[in-house]
Amino acid sequence: MIGLTEIPGVGESLSQRMIESLGSEEEVFRTLSQGDVTSLSSVEGVTSVRAVRLIQNFRGEDADVCQSIEATKLHDRLLDSISSYANSSAAKDRIGLLRPLSKKHFHSIESCREHSRSALEFAVTFPDALELWTNISTSLANPKRGNGRIDRVIVVPDTETAEKCKILSQRCRIVIRDSSESWSDYTVFPNVTWIGKSAPTSPPNGWICFPSINKLGSLVPELSVEWFELNSEVLQSIQQIKENEWPVHPLSEKIEEWVEPISDLNTILESLEVDDGDLQLLEKVKDSLWSEVKAIEGGINDAIVAGTSDAHLSIEGDEVLSFYADTESLNRRIQATVADTIEDAKQAGRRRLEIFLENSSVKVPFDWIESDYPCIISRKAVENIERELENAIESVKNNDLLQNAKLAEALIEPCKSAISGLIEIEMWLTVARWAIENKCIMPELISNKSGFEVVDGRHLLLDCPPTPISYGLGSIASEGDQQSLSLLSGANSGGKTTLLETIAMVALLAHSGLPVPATSAKISLVDEIHILAKVNGTQSAGALERTLLRLADVFVSDNQKLVLADELEAITEPGAAAKILSGLLSVAMENMTNTVVLVTHIGGQIRENFQGEIRIDGIEARGLDENLDLVVDRTPIRNHLAQSTPELIVRRLAARAQGPSASIFASLCKQFKH
Repeated sequence: MIGLTEIPGVGESLSQRMIESLGSEEEVFRTLSQGDVTSLSSVEGVTSVRAVRLIQNFRGEDADVCQSIEATKLHDRLLDSISSYANSSAAKDRIGLLRPLSKKHFHSIESCREHSRSALEFAVTFPDALELWTNISTSLANPKRGNGRIDRVIVVPDTETAEKCKILSQRCRIVIRDSSESWSDYTVFPNVTWIGKSAPTSPPNGWICFPSINKLGSLVPELSVEWFELNSEVLQSIQQIKENEWPVHPLSEKIEEWVEPISDLNTILESLEVDDGDLQLLEKVKDSLWSEVKAIEGGINDAIVAGTSDAHLSIEGDEVLSFYADTESLNRRIQATVADTIEDAKQAGRRRLEIFLENSSVKVPFDWIESDYPCIISRKAVENIERELENAIESVKNNDLLQNAKLAEALIEPCKSAISGLIEIEMWLTVARWAIENKCIMPELISNKSGFEVVDGRHLLLDCPPTPISYGLGSIASEGDQQSLSLLSGANSGGKTTLLETIAMVALLAHSGLPVPATSAKISLVDEIHILAKVNGTQSAGALERTLLRLADVFVSDNQKLVLADELEAITEPGAAAKILSGLLSVAMENMTNTVVLVTHIGGQIRENFQGEIRIDGIEARGLDENLDLVVDRTPIRNHLAQSTPELIVRRLAARAQGPSASIFASLCKQFKH
């Protein structure tokens, strides 16, 4: 296994923080391998974005296809849309792992496609099963970890052994014993784990002894039981998932694969949920011991009084002087008269106390009464009984702890795996819910061609119902659309940028292995996706230089790429911009695997400066409707240079404007008519 610091982005400091926060290096690797974004984000200094990046680096999936800030932002918005369909926060966090990868990670993309396809098929075919899963899975969450101190002392023979269990020092005390000490020196501690030689033959209650360290978890049994108590809610959900009969489907088989190793889960859940009967009884007896003793004491005295109320003592005349001279004889005579009554009362009281203690295995001491009348029960005897009850309670607790811990220790890792696996299934079913709601389909990936072809593609992030758009470019497209470059012209507010973003969404989702919003789509995977947003205003010389350097880097690269650019002509004045862009595009087209769509208002000028044929498509505005909205066919007309039609915008403003500005726009409208 690689070390943590060998993972890109993990230094010594972060490595140590992750180990301290998650409990062990082994737990850190488990968290990374299972894509547990939530737990990783709990580490100090690790945001959810950084957690996703660390997991990708660990998986070797660091080649994100997005090569521009705009592309990354757009994909993040898509993931936000998908995550809104998540049924649990843990699944929502994992949606962030669905990054668009470059074509060199084809196998990872294909794996995601298989998961997406399976989840979508399950959701569509078995809507009732999906609804049931949705109801149950609301409690799915990443497991919690305790962080309080455990009342247990681990006593070890040497520093080497102490180092082996050092990680446990965060939760309990570790003591290295002196060679002159024996186990009896540690009986002051109620709960002790003794490691090594010279252990007690019969360990006191709360003690466990091991000749050496085998499993760290067994040294502090409270930890594994605590884990099940902390996570009982999510484990109850898993138990429900386990008990349900899911329809015959590969996704159901995956569910079964995760829950099958935890067949004993219900046993430990029931043992933790239901209080031990013996323990309840013992605690009840102990709690009411002193009140019961007081009642027995009173009962004995009452019985003695009642039994002697009719007693008579006859003294002959010659006995009077004898008893006067020897009062002890009189006492003996009186005691003999009431002895049977007192003894019967005492025996009845003893039987009552024996019945009170009969299920506790604690015996009534022989000398349990201090005086016969008035009867006083020995405080020392009661304290001994109480002490024995406490020992019995601790013994039952210890036995229960060890029994539950043994089962918990065997189940804890399979349960962690099941939780993570089922959260991942919920993540993919989240994708399915989103895809069904947005009428998304799995695109076709074609590796030996370039470009894309989208039929009825829809923009998912508009504030209004999207208009389906069909568009294709590159060798993958239909005949007539197989050019690798197109200039997109047309009306202001006609949907050119929306079309550009729709193509970008389809490409980004396809590179993530996810469904896309279209009736059908064919995509060729690329090394890079560049979304180049509008440049605001004519730039200074320095800014222009930086922009041109960036564009040159994008267009000159030998990597296969999809470039979606929006009105780059704003970098400088239109005449110079047309010359610059035509030159850059000519260079880009030397790499026949590149696919470029450029939204522009200077398509005609670029064509005049371009060496060779260049495709120009147009989104044409035909006028205004009764609501003064543009009447536009959002799907571009192939090989058609459309006009920007600013006069339509002016007409709309003239109709809607009020006050002094209304006359200005009315005047402008007249000028367009000349």
